[in-house]
Amino acid sequence: MVELLAYLVKEKVYGPVDRLARAADLETIHMAIYEALRYASTEVTKGAVKVPPEEEVRQFLDEISKRGASLARRVAIEALTAGLRGR
Repeated sequence: MVELLAYLVKEKVYGPVDRLARAADLETIHMAIYEALRYASTEVTKGAVKVPPEEEVRQFLDEISKRGASLARRVAIEALTAGLRGR
């Protein structure tokens, strides 16, 4: 998930990453992941980004359900850092 979100940062598509960083509930986190995947679906045909496997997305959402919004914020920070370094 970090790789996908870092790609969005490189493309200056900050919305999903910002939503993860500010998320207070699971619904906001789910919508941010949905938006990230939706944007990636338009870029996949260009070969610009790989969509994470279904199992990886499922595991991420399961971990978020167990550990809460603090994990989403951590992932957002890691993605922002990786995305900014990759510019």
